[in-house]
Amino acid sequence: MNITLRLANYISRYAPSRRKILTYLGKKNCQDPERILRDNGYDESLMCDMWMRSFLALGKWKREIQLKLQKKEFPKELIQEKIELFDADIQDWESNRIAIQNQIQTLEQRGKSSRIIHNTIVSRYPYFRDEITEFLSESDDSDNLTKEVQKYKNRYNIADKKIREKMIASLLRKGFSYSDIKNHL
Repeated sequence: MNITLRLANYISRYAPSRRKILTYLGKKNCQDPERILRDNGYDESLMCDMWMRSFLALGKWKREIQLKLQKKEFPKELIQEKIELFDADIQDWESNRIAIQNQIQTLEQRGKSSRIIHNTIVSRYPYFRDEITEFLSESDDSDNLTKEVQKYKNRYNIADKKIREKMIASLLRKGFSYSDIKNHL
């Protein structure tokens, strides 16, 4: 297969940095790799942009993005420039609000407590700790706890002490407080 086609396939598959491409072309015993890169119209800034957008969509925080881009061997100056360019997107609450609300709703449907939901969401979106705390302050654990207790009551005979203890342990793992569990029983 032609080296140009191989290079195009490599670029489209891995979106590598210039340094990684030069290493790849060196392994393929290519003469004049710089010319081949120029002929293919390779733009390292475009590749870095693509990775930044991908990491932002995944909810990565600034330091994590920086480390991942360094691991992919992009130049430090380019990484810093892209982080400054995308800084508004990283810290924009409105663009992330819907995704955060959907994740909160999913976790609530799975029967998680507000404490577990808060810790999970804040670990994914550390910039929005205050907004998430405010948003979750409106929710109440009693509905989720009642639903979970009812689920156990329907499945098991909770009059049995061992089953009751297992249910309590399970609810504690889901993040509900022991006093709330005792009050619901």
